This record gives sequence, structure tokens and C-alpha cells, in this order.
Amino acid sequence: MLGLFLGILLVSGGFYLMTRKQILAIKHEKAMSRPPLEELIPSSLDLPEQWLAIRSGNVAAVQETLGLSNPRRCTWKDGFAISGVERLFISPPVNGWILVVGPALPAPEEDVDFCFHFLSHISKRLGHVQFFSLNSALSHHCWVRAHTGRIERAYAWCGETLWNQGKATPEESVLGMKCHDYGTTVEELDFQQVNHLNENTANISQLAARWSLNPAALKSDVFAKSAGITGELFPAASETETE
Repeated sequence: MLGLFLGILLVSGGFYLMTRKQILAIKHEKAMSRPPLEELIPSSLDLPEQWLAIRSGNVAAVQETLGLSNPRRCTWKDGFAISGVERLFISPPVNGWILVVGPALPAPEEDVDFCFHFLSHISKRLGHVQFFSLNSALSHHCWVRAHTGRIERAYAWCGETLWNQGKATPEESVLGMKCHDYGTTVEELDFQQVNHLNENTANISQLAARWSLNPAALKSDVFAKSAGITGELFPAASETETE
């Protein structure tokens, strides 16, 4: 009887050790297949070429206003790297602001009038909206601040002044940002003025930090707390902005 008991004990122990070994092997394989934690939660993100900063804590309202369809959960890192002309990333609220990033945002150099109507439309629904755009290679830059459907301040340089509306803000003055009159082209500028174009572009992130948020200055703890959403942009029927 004792021999039988020992035999059963040995067999059971063998099965336990084999099973444990298999479990450890599976866990190791899963761990190796997962990306490192620093890839899931980066220490910082690159500055996007264009983004919105919306003073709101209501992601659903931003999603509805933008007409974002097929929404799904998305990390900050993946959201800032999305491609596709109709895709956007909506961040979770950060210090009272929601960031919107992606190639579906309007480009002033392509259609500044559409940019005006787009920002007027969404600020009419959401309140305080800011827009920033830059192309470091060409020194193109744009910054806009809108509130409840009214453009309070806007400037867009894309080889010429496409948009200059409202008074320069104190933050622009502190940063030494220079703006030119409507219709001024790059051919009309001297060397120092061309250099100011480069400085304007480089200072976009600092202006954003003073107005709202600098996306490139966000820290890893922000990325670790929550994710955003991404989806396709299908704008709702536009309203008459001149009412």
C-alpha cells in the first residue's frame, strides 16, 4: 500500500512540475511578445504638424461635433502616429483641455477659407477652440484662437500671409512673433524677416504652452492614466456661419 501511495505521489509530482514548466514557458513567451513598457507609455511625444486644443472635459461632445465615426480606444502614441486623410485622434482631457491630432484637420495652405469655417463651426458648438499648424521645412505656420463661433485671433503664413485677423496677443509679443500684412509674399522679405519666419515656426509650441497645452511637453504619467479614441472624420451638415 505504501509503495502504491509513493507511486501516485511521484506521478502527481511529475505532472505538477511538467504543468508548471509549461505555464512558465507560456508566460515567458507572452512577455517576450509584448512591447516594452516604454513603448506603450512613451516619455514624450513628437510635436504634431497640426492640432486642436479644445477647452472641454467632454470627449463625447468633441467626437459628436467633429462627426468622428467608428471610434475605438487608442493609445497616445498610436494616436499621434495615425495616418490616413480622414483619421483623427481625440485625447482624454488634460488640465481642462482636449487635444485633437491627425491628418484630417484642415491645412491653411490648402484652403484657408475652409479652415476659417471649420474652426468657426466647431467653436460655435464647443466654445473655446485653438488651432496650431506648422511645417518646419517650409517655415509655414498658423495659430488661431476662436470662441463661440468668433475668431478672436488668427495668423497664417504659407509663403505669403493668408490670414491675419484680430490683435496680436500678449503671448505672441512676449515670444517676439512677427506677423505680416495680408498678401505679403516671401519675395518681399529681407534676410532678417525671413529669419523671423523660422523663429515663428519654432515658437509655435511655446505659444501653445501659453495659450493652452504644448503636446510635446506632456509627461509619461499623462499617457499612463488614460487613452483616447480614434476614428474617421465625416463632418456633419454644415451650419451657416454668417448667421
